[in-house]
Amino acid sequence: MRYTSTETPPRIEPLPPTSARTRLGTVVRRAKWPVLLLWIILAVVATPLADKLGDVERNDAAAYLPRGLDSSKVAQLAEPDPDRPGAETAVIVFSRGSGSLDDADVRAARGVRTDATASGPAGVGRPSDVQVSEDGKAALFTVDIQPVHEDDDIVADAVAGLRENIESALAEAHRPGLDVHVAGEAAIDVDNDGGDVDAALMLTSMVIVAILLLLTYRSPVLWLIPLIGSVLAVQVARGAAYGLAKAGLSVTDISSAILIVLVFGAATDYALLLLNRYREELARYEDKHEAIAEALRRTTPALVASAGTVTAGLLCLMIADLAGLRGLGPIAASGVVVALAAMLTVLPALLVCCGRWLLWPRAPRPGREQGASDHRVWRGIAAFVGRLPHFAAIAVTLLLAGAATGLTSLSSSADPLDKVPPNSESVTGQRVLQDHFPSGVSAPLTVVLPTSADSTDVQRAVTTAKAVDGVAAAAPDDPLQGRRTLSVELSMDPYGDEARSTIKALRTELRQQNGDILVGGTPAVQTDYQDAALEDTKRIVPLVLDAVTIILGLLLRSIVAPLMLMATVVLSFAGSLGLSALVFDHVFDFGGVAGDMFIYIFVFLVALGVDYNIFLMERIREERAHGTTRTAVLKGLTATGGVITAAGLVLAGTFSALAQLPDVTVAEVGIAVGIGVLVDTLLVRSFQVPALVLLLGDRVWWPSRHKGTSAAAPANSGQTSTTSTEIPSDFT
Repeated sequence: MRYTSTETPPRIEPLPPTSARTRLGTVVRRAKWPVLLLWIILAVVATPLADKLGDVERNDAAAYLPRGLDSSKVAQLAEPDPDRPGAETAVIVFSRGSGSLDDADVRAARGVRTDATASGPAGVGRPSDVQVSEDGKAALFTVDIQPVHEDDDIVADAVAGLRENIESALAEAHRPGLDVHVAGEAAIDVDNDGGDVDAALMLTSMVIVAILLLLTYRSPVLWLIPLIGSVLAVQVARGAAYGLAKAGLSVTDISSAILIVLVFGAATDYALLLLNRYREELARYEDKHEAIAEALRRTTPALVASAGTVTAGLLCLMIADLAGLRGLGPIAASGVVVALAAMLTVLPALLVCCGRWLLWPRAPRPGREQGASDHRVWRGIAAFVGRLPHFAAIAVTLLLAGAATGLTSLSSSADPLDKVPPNSESVTGQRVLQDHFPSGVSAPLTVVLPTSADSTDVQRAVTTAKAVDGVAAAAPDDPLQGRRTLSVELSMDPYGDEARSTIKALRTELRQQNGDILVGGTPAVQTDYQDAALEDTKRIVPLVLDAVTIILGLLLRSIVAPLMLMATVVLSFAGSLGLSALVFDHVFDFGGVAGDMFIYIFVFLVALGVDYNIFLMERIREERAHGTTRTAVLKGLTATGGVITAAGLVLAGTFSALAQLPDVTVAEVGIAVGIGVLVDTLLVRSFQVPALVLLLGDRVWWPSRHKGTSAAAPANSGQTSTTSTEIPSDFT
C-alpha cells in the first residue's frame, strides 16, 4: 500500500472512561491554581529586579577583558572606580570632499570651535586648538567629555548637544560645502549605544511571537496563553540575571539583549511542542486534565533534553577568559531553565484553568478531532523523502556545502568602527581622520611606567618606543595614579594585523628596559581582546560539541544517531555562517566581525539547531516502539513537521529582532542565529535528517537492540502511543 499526501489520516479513537484517570492528571487537577499563583508572585517579585538590570551592566574594558593583561591594568589605572569613569574624547573634523580647505574654511572651523563649546553641554571640557592636516584637506579639534558615573547620560547628551551646536555655528559661518562630523571615542560609543533597548526588544519579541502564534493556531485567544507564559518567564529570568550580577558575574548589554530573545524564543518553542501534543490528546481524552497530563508525559523528555542541550552548551562558556562570555553562560543558561520550568508548569496550569474554549473554533474532542491534526503538507513531504531519501540527503548536503563557501568573505576585525552602523556620523568622521591624518592620531597607545620611574626613565622609554618599527611618534603624557606615562602613535591602521605585531614588539622592547612597563590604550585593548577570543574559541568549540553529543547519546540511547546528528549540525553551522557572511557584506554593508562573535554564533546555532532534531528524533524513537524505523521516521516527520517549523520561525524571528540594535556585533549574532535556525528547521530537520535515518535504517540505533512491532498497538491501550498520523507499516 502506498501512502500519499492526499490520504486521509485514520480517525483517532477516544479512550474509554475507565482509563481516563492517572496520577499525573490528578496532580495537574489539584495544583493548577497554586502553580498559577506561584508564578504570578515570582513575576511580581522579579519585575523590580529586572527593571534594575541595566544598573548592574558593565560595558567597560574590565567587563570584557581577562584580568592580568596590560590593557586591563592600564584601563584599571585610568578608571580605578567604575562609578567614576575617565573622560571620553570627541573629535570634530572638518573637510571639503576631495578639495583642500582654504583660509576661510579654517577660520570658520575656529569659529565653530568657539561657538559650539562656549556654552556647550554639561561635561564638555575646554577644546583644543584647531589642527590642519599636512595635505591641507582636513582640520580638527578635540574636546574631552567627563561623565559623573558609569550609567549617566552625560556623554550621550554632550555629543548630541555638540552636533546641534556645530550645525548652527556652521550655518552662521556661511561656508557651503564645508562638512563637519563629530567622531572620536565619545561619538563612536554613542552611535554604538541605542540606550535602553530592553523595552524595545521585549515589545518586538512579543509582536513577532503573537503574529506567528495567530498564524499557527488561527484562534482569537489561544495565542495569548503561550505569550503570557513567555512574558512571565522573561521577567523571572531577568530578575535572576540581576541576582547573578550582584553575585559577581559580568552582565553586559549583549548578555541582557540575548537573554530576552533567547527566553522568549525558547519558551514559545516549548509551548508550541506541548500545545501540539495537547491538541492531539484532547481528541482522545474527555477530561482536559488527563489530556494535558498525557501531553506532559509524552513531551517532557524531549523538552528536558532540548533545554539540557542548550544549557550545557551555554555553561561551556564559563571556561572563557573573556569576562563577558564567561558571564553570559550561566545568565543565559538560567534563562533557558526558567523558560523550561514555566512551560512545564504555568502553561499547563493556564490551559486547564481556561479549558477547551481556548482552542475555538478548532477545539478537538473525542470523536471530533478537528484541530487535533492538519498534516497534509507534511504528509506530502514525508512521502517525498520516503521515495527519494538519497536525493534529499545529497541535495541538502550540497546546498549547505555551497553556502559554506561564503565563509571565504568572513574576516575578523578589531576596529571599533566595525561595531557601529556604517552610516553613522562617527564612522564618516573617523574615515576622514584616517584619510588625512596619521593613522595612529585618533587611537594612541598609553604606555605606563613603574611608580619608581624618573625623567631619565621616561626619555629612555620614548627613545625605545620610537625605535620600534611602526611607531610614528612617542611623547610624555599626563600621569595615571601617580605613574608616568607616554602617548604613542602608530604609523598604520591601529586596529589592523600590522598594528597587532607592532604592539607586541613594543611590549617586548619596553619590558627589556623594565618588566613592569605596561602598554595599553584602545588599540591594545582590541589586540588583547582578539587574542583572548581566539584562545576561548579553541577551548569552547570542542567542549560544546562533546557536551551536546553526550546528551544526545543519553537521550536517544545510541552512538550512531548522535554522531549523525552532530555531523548535520556542524555542516548546517558552516552553511548558515557562510550565508550570514554574504548578508553582512552585501545587504548590510558591515565590516569585519568581532573576534568573539564566532563563539556566540557557534554556541547558539549548535545548541539551538540540534533542538529541532531532538524533537524529531524523540518522536521517531517513540513511534519506533510500535513499528519499523522507516514507518517511525515518516510518522514522526508528519506529526512534528508543522509544529517544529512554527517553533523555528518563532525562534528565528525573536533572534532577528536583535538586528534593530545599533551594536553591529549584537545585530550580527541575531541575523546569523536567525538564518541558522531557519536552515536547521526547513532543510536539515525536514529533509536531511529523516533521509539519513531512512538510509541508515536500524543501524541508526546502534548499539541499542531496539525491536519494534510491525503494527501499532491498539488505540485503547492506556500504555501505548496513538497519534493522528498512523502510517501503514508497508509504506513504500
